Amino acid sequence: RLLVTSGSCRVRSAKGAQVLSEGQFLDMNGANGPFTADAGEEAAQVLVFYGRWGNELGGCGVFKLGPDTPVPVRGDPVIYPKSTNFDSHYHDCDEYWVIIEGAGTVVVGSRSFEVEVGDCVAIGMGHHHDLPEVWSDVKGAYFETTLEGRKRFGHLWEHTHGPADLRPERV
Repeated sequence: RLLVTSGSCRVRSAKGAQVLSEGQFLDMNGANGPFTADAGEEAAQVLVFYGRWGNELGGCGVFKLGPDTPVPVRGDPVIYPKSTNFDSHYHDCDEYWVIIEGAGTVVVGSRSFEVEVGDCVAIGMGHHHDLPEVWSDVKGAYFETTLEGRKRFGHLWEHTHGPADLRPERV
């Protein structure tokens, strides 16, 4: 899956050409390759997520979060400090974040750690995760893999959707 994270680009394949802008993605089936991408006279940034997954995928896109974002009440309750409107939630799939700009604190399950540009965060199915604090504006890409279990998509909360089906962590 190719995701445009900045600007726009044209992707060509055996099936033709398509222009994609920031936040848009294209699944690159090997049977339709080879694929080429160009941004013309402008600049573009893309990420390619490569792996094996099924046909029922969760979401994929770009998220942005600033340190002065108001904190509404939503998501599952947390006991750590928050200064963003990002909600503590889980998914019925694995999820990956790539930090493109900025820095902050990420919480996955009971672990808390700092992230910065270039970091990739791997989040197992059913594990609560959050981006409760940022020190400079964060821009990140996310990719949710094959939906499993009850195959619900989007942000899930225990107070609304019930307990998570937890995939054991691999350390």
